[in-house]
Amino acid sequence: MLAVCPEHEPIALPTFSDVVDAVESGSVDLGMLPIANNAAGETGARELVEKAGLVTVEEHSLPVRMHLLGMPSAKLEQIRTVVSHPVALLQCTQTLSEMGVRTEETSNTAVAAKMLTNPDRGVLASKAAADLYGLTILRRDVHDRPDNATRFAIVARGER
Repeated sequence: MLAVCPEHEPIALPTFSDVVDAVESGSVDLGMLPIANNAAGETGARELVEKAGLVTVEEHSLPVRMHLLGMPSAKLEQIRTVVSHPVALLQCTQTLSEMGVRTEETSNTAVAAKMLTNPDRGVLASKAAADLYGLTILRRDVHDRPDNATRFAIVARGER
C-alpha cells in the first residue's frame, strides 16, 4: 500500500473479505487487493469487490518478489513444508516442486509469516514480511517467472 498510497497508514487484515468488509463498513477509506498475477491468474478478489459494490479507484501492476522465509535458526535444507496464499504458491510451483517440499495454503502471505513458529516450515512472502516478523530469507526470488507481477486495485465505497 505504501508504494502507491504513501499518505495512508497500512492496516494488515487476514483475508480479502476482511479488506472488502472494512471498506464497505467505512472503517477504512481505501483497501488494496491483489486482483491478478501474470503467472497464477485471478486471485478471487475482483468478484468480492464487485459483489460488495465497491469501486476501483486505481489499479497498479507491481513487480512481486517471493522469498522463502524461515525462522532465524532455520536452514534451507531442513524446510519440509512451505505455507502461503494459494496464488503465491502458484507463482512458485516449479521451484517448490524442485525443492521437494509440501505446500500448505493460508489466507495471505503476511499471516503465514506472522504465524511461523516451526523451523521445519517456511513461508512464501516479501522481504518486508521478513523484516516485520523477524524472519530470515532462506532463498530469494523463488517465483518461477523473472517478470512476476501482480495487478493491485485500490478500492473504495461506491456512491450510496
